[in-house]
Amino acid sequence: MSIAKNDSGYFTLEASLILPFALGIILMVIRIWFFRYDNVLQDMDTGAVVVRASLQRNLTPDERADYVVSQMQGRYRDSYIAWNFGELNVRCGADSVLCETSGSIGSIASIDVIGGTSAFSSCISVRSRTSPEEVFVIRTYRKVLGAGEAMEGIFSE
Repeated sequence: MSIAKNDSGYFTLEASLILPFALGIILMVIRIWFFRYDNVLQDMDTGAVVVRASLQRNLTPDERADYVVSQMQGRYRDSYIAWNFGELNVRCGADSVLCETSGSIGSIASIDVIGGTSAFSSCISVRSRTSPEEVFVIRTYRKVLGAGEAMEGIFSE
């Protein structure tokens, strides 16, 4: 097979321009997947710690805040792909817990060339929970129970 003599290398030029661009897009998508996965994982961890802290009714607010800090510092870091943990702010009241965490995507080999660490690769997760009082739970249960008995009376007729 012979190559035409007038072929002046357009294919090579196009490939040398298009392939790096396509590779850059693929690496950017992979970086976004890492970011979203770690972001969701941090959000779930923060929510789980806040729920566990709100169940610690025998602790004072200061002890509850220390509990949250110790739990958040001992997160399962092995399950994160490339996450750099940022600030941790905790506020606890007598019946409430508020935890605010931040983080950003870390350096991933050859992906930093594309964008580095920018504003789109960091996030803040805020979770809070207020423990309901026992009286509220009992009253709500009685209302639901009463509504259920009233519905039984309607359907039994």
